[in-house]
Parts: sequence; structure tokens; C-alpha cells
Amino acid sequence: MTVGENIMRFRKKAGITSRGLAGCVGVNPATMSRYEHGQISAIPPEMIGKIADVLGITAEQLTAGDSSYSYMNEPEKKKISSRKKEEKELLKGFYGLSPELQDAVRRICNTGLSK
Repeated sequence: MTVGENIMRFRKKAGITSRGLAGCVGVNPATMSRYEHGQISAIPPEMIGKIADVLGITAEQLTAGDSSYSYMNEPEKKKISSRKKEEKELLKGFYGLSPELQDAVRRICNTGLSK
């Protein structure tokens, strides 16, 4: 499997939309679609790490079976997946919310909480 196929497989398994994953890692939804469909095959290692973190998996799992990422040694793959377990769980929970609730959370985060 390619990295793009793995992204799509793990994303669907996590119940996250392509648009939601794109927003979480800071790319345009069209870019995420191109990643998943192999139109962009040289995904930067930092982006591999961000995607893996959001999906709650390791970079090793995301790149498994794709020989184009064989240049990355194990310590490098471990290093790019650096989010704490709690952060990963929060991200998964956020993307499990309805679009309306996600928007409400974004508004709160963007405006801050008043005391």
C-alpha cells in the first residue's frame, strides 16, 4: 500500500473526514485529497508525523508498505510522531463532533474564554 492509501484507510477507520483531517494538519482539503489519491507522492516527513498523530497511529504504520519512505530510519519516524496520547485523544474526539459543534469549539478557541 502507498502512504496515500494508508492515510485514507486509517482516516476512515478513525471516522474522520478528509476535510477534517486536512484542517487539523493545516493543509487545504484538495491537498489532502491529492495525498490520498497518490497525486502528491512526496509527502514531507513533518506532514507524515502530523497526519499520524491526528489518526492516533505511528509514522511507521502510515508509511508501512511504501518503499519511497524507506530512507527514513526508525528513530526519525518515531521523532516525527510526538503528540502525547491525551492530545491525540482530544483530536479524535473533536473530529467525532458534528460540524456545528466543531464550529462552536473553533469560535471559542479563536476568541478565547472570557472570565
